[in-house]
Amino acid sequence: MQVRKTLAIALTLAGAFMGSSNAATRYVNVSNAASAAPYTNWSMAATAIQPAIDAAVSGDEILVAPGMYYLPGSEVYIPPEKTLTLRGIHSREAIINALYQSPGLRVAGTNSLVEGFTIRSGQLATLGYGGGIHIGRTATVRDCLVTGNWAAGGAGIFVASEATNSLVEDCTIEGNTATNGAGGGIALYENSRGRVNRCIIRDNGADYGGGVWITKGGSVSNCRIIGNRAALTHGGGVYMHASGTTNPATLVNSVIFSNAATQYGGGVYSAGPPGSFSPIVNCTIVSNEAGQDGGGSYAYWTRFVNDILYFNEAPTNADLKNGDVACVVSNCCTTSNYFWPNITNAPVFVDASAEDFRLATASFCIDAGTTNGAPLTDIDGNPRPRIGMPRVELPDPLPPQCDMGAYEYGFHFNDVRFIGPNTVQLRWDVQNLGIYKLDVETNGTLSAPWITNVVVFTNAGLMPGQFLVHTQTVVIADPPIPAKSNFRLRISRYFL
Repeated sequence: MQVRKTLAIALTLAGAFMGSSNAATRYVNVSNAASAAPYTNWSMAATAIQPAIDAAVSGDEILVAPGMYYLPGSEVYIPPEKTLTLRGIHSREAIINALYQSPGLRVAGTNSLVEGFTIRSGQLATLGYGGGIHIGRTATVRDCLVTGNWAAGGAGIFVASEATNSLVEDCTIEGNTATNGAGGGIALYENSRGRVNRCIIRDNGADYGGGVWITKGGSVSNCRIIGNRAALTHGGGVYMHASGTTNPATLVNSVIFSNAATQYGGGVYSAGPPGSFSPIVNCTIVSNEAGQDGGGSYAYWTRFVNDILYFNEAPTNADLKNGDVACVVSNCCTTSNYFWPNITNAPVFVDASAEDFRLATASFCIDAGTTNGAPLTDIDGNPRPRIGMPRVELPDPLPPQCDMGAYEYGFHFNDVRFIGPNTVQLRWDVQNLGIYKLDVETNGTLSAPWITNVVVFTNAGLMPGQFLVHTQTVVIADPPIPAKSNFRLRISRYFL
């Protein structure tokens, strides 16, 4: 294997997509002193959001300036006959404040987009769903802060069964409360197959499903689900229930940390009919607690793959309650091997106290997972699998394997630093039983010959599978090291 790092600066240019020239744009600015319909420029912008929606036709875009938009006792409403783009021009600085007198926003217009808002202090007086945002038809909600809302269920965001394949992405959903049901943060209801991606879901509460409630199909991926509470029963972080063998609930590439449930499944409660096997894949489920059983997860008919379930607490089955023998627990890091290829060594994180659950170089979870069923990228968007340790060169190279947990560790140079005209300091990850050879190319072109075997380093003394970072200072006087150079690290690892 070769690992290469070039000292250069790369500039990536990204193109921008232009909207349709046939669509009108409406404007909203709460501070405008000369508002006038039809609100088609900033000088005549509406001072509230609903009048601009009422004036718009399907296909229009509504741009909203920063400011506090207090609601008059009724929610902002996109009706079914209108497909609209409702966008805050600065991320989350247009604040829809319902003053606990109404819900915040109801989206009924199919294929509408809502982006860049803060929705706060929404409340339903009756036993309804969606105190912050109610998605009633297929729609996308992106880059929104949804906070301090109340409802019977789906207090932050509620995705109705008719809102098929709706997407909630890049949102922060925090401090919401479901007063008489499930889904304090977000609820994917009754086979909506809603998708939640790259969201922070924090400090929400409900009777069950404190952070997320999924019933009969839906997916959560690349999310951080932290500090949520199920005050009555199950699923402090996530409550998921499949609808059958072809439409399971799915939890992928997510960190579930410091959640709590009064009864079962402090981190995750997962159930479904026989044969459903809802997948929980490449998740880091740590430091959760349950009052009775399954501090990390309490599961029936669930398939765990490449997960870390560790450091959780409960009176019984602190990390995982396998509710029936049909659960599959494979290539996971937890305190029991469950008769499958798992490891029981404790994971090693970069800094768990700072909620950094990336794998440290000493982690046994590196390259211990499987590519079978694993996502193509990790929670940060890095490709899976990445080479995490030196591979066997002879007689045949081992295929790369995924890591356990939400983060994929990549074998790499850690740092390249010039400390003198002919002196460079390099730091790279090493593993025991490895022979490491550093080559240097000093003129920055691929065609020049390499100066080989500048450093030969053999690591020893660690337990098998553990890693460290090695620092090496290299002095090359002839030829000198120029300002731009290429370095190649060749690694050989043999089983003798």
